[in-house]
Amino acid sequence: MKRLLLSRTILDAPFVYETLKDHLSSKDTVLVILYSFFQMFLPTQKSYDDLYMVGGDYDEKIKRQFGLYGATIEYLNYYHDDPETRKSKIDRATVLFFPGGAPDEMLERLKEHQLIDQLKSFKGMTIGSSAGAMIQAKQTHIYKDHEYHKFSYFHGLGYIDQFDYIVHYRRRIQQKKAVKKVFREFPQDIYAIPDDGALFVENNVVTCLGHAKQIYNKKGVVK
Repeated sequence: MKRLLLSRTILDAPFVYETLKDHLSSKDTVLVILYSFFQMFLPTQKSYDDLYMVGGDYDEKIKRQFGLYGATIEYLNYYHDDPETRKSKIDRATVLFFPGGAPDEMLERLKEHQLIDQLKSFKGMTIGSSAGAMIQAKQTHIYKDHEYHKFSYFHGLGYIDQFDYIVHYRRRIQQKKAVKKVFREFPQDIYAIPDDGALFVENNVVTCLGHAKQIYNKKGVVK
């Protein structure tokens, strides 16, 4: 299986493009799953529609990024798709893209629409940015920041279960404390994905792109 884990949607970054161009093409249909929004920032359907409308800034950004590879874009719309269209869109997708936002709220919306089992059985490539990277883990953590006021563990879709990773890594005190706590409780390989980095995972082999790097192995801190 192929996974691309990002902190930001930077599919146009040279270090991402050089890897992804061999795995994403005009033969692919990318389904962008628009479930990751913070409710406090998009409290109404109108605010949601305004952000994600066709021809809007978000739509143009997505088409520009994936357009580099010639892929076809479809959206899974939280408000407008019904159970039948949700299932059919996932079935015909060859790539799933999980955007950034709120990983816990995204997971609850997927549960609400009974999509978890179908997504877990998806056999194509998955790409995720920030929260969209986090949700791919079997277990990862949310560290304290502006949106989340305390550390917590988070159980996602289980695409990644052999290592942990932290997005938006900037070596901040809260981040370093969180990673240390995770390693102490669950000794394992841990990777840092800064905004100018990415992880590409194929058949359980991890490749660090850009400034992403491994910061812990099962024995401790990686020098």
